[in-house]
Amino acid sequence: MAKKKIGIYGTLESTANHKVEDLYIIVDQHSIHFAVKHIESNKYIAFESFVNGTDLNGFAQLLAYLQNNSKLMHAVYHHVYFVMNNARVLISKVQNIKDDTIYQNELNLVFGIQADQELLVSTLQNNQVLISSIPDVYQTLLTRAFPTGRWMHYANAIVKDAIEDGVYLYFFESYYIVMIMHHQTVQFLKYFEEAEDAQNVYNILNTCKHIQFDPNASSLFLKGYHAENHQWAVELGNYFNKAIIEQAPEEYGDHFATYFIF
Repeated sequence: MAKKKIGIYGTLESTANHKVEDLYIIVDQHSIHFAVKHIESNKYIAFESFVNGTDLNGFAQLLAYLQNNSKLMHAVYHHVYFVMNNARVLISKVQNIKDDTIYQNELNLVFGIQADQELLVSTLQNNQVLISSIPDVYQTLLTRAFPTGRWMHYANAIVKDAIEDGVYLYFFESYYIVMIMHHQTVQFLKYFEEAEDAQNVYNILNTCKHIQFDPNASSLFLKGYHAENHQWAVELGNYFNKAIIEQAPEEYGDHFATYFIF
């Protein structure tokens, strides 16, 4: 069955007439996470993390479990954001036509055609767009619970989170995201499944070589790093000018830092 991994709670202040917190719902195939941010103090004040058990495979079952076990799901919020965190996402160039079919074709070409998905296109800087899609089942179930929720892809957040040029690694339970920023433009963005340590190091270094990005003259930023699970990232850091472990807000644990970038 589904289970709660962690729940950390501060005092929620929002009322029907005074809404001062935003809720970010980060979802992937096997988990859902609630991060609550106070819009005036700009601080995170609550967090919950839920995962499906090995006997459950489906978002509907997980959301049903949350209905009775989440302390944050039924509170009042200023805005609710649905954040899709999956590998079906790419960076492309802005097209000077209003028809989004060209973006859909690009997504299908890279990842294959998938039915029952809604296209999501977001404009970035430097004539780039981020293309992704949201499965209809996620749309239906989450919108039923939060009718005013707005969709975005997690990659939107990491692009905005990048403070300078460099290689960014965002760690999760069984995968990690690599983004390379150069001249304040996204040069590379991809999800990788966790593999053997040597393979993980090779994935990043080979990517740098392929796009002619010199790690020796750059910084490596690690978010969600866990010393026991990501020891290979220490070795990877030796190939860079410097490596920086970015921290989560106090009390949340640095290995959950990837959920506090909004």
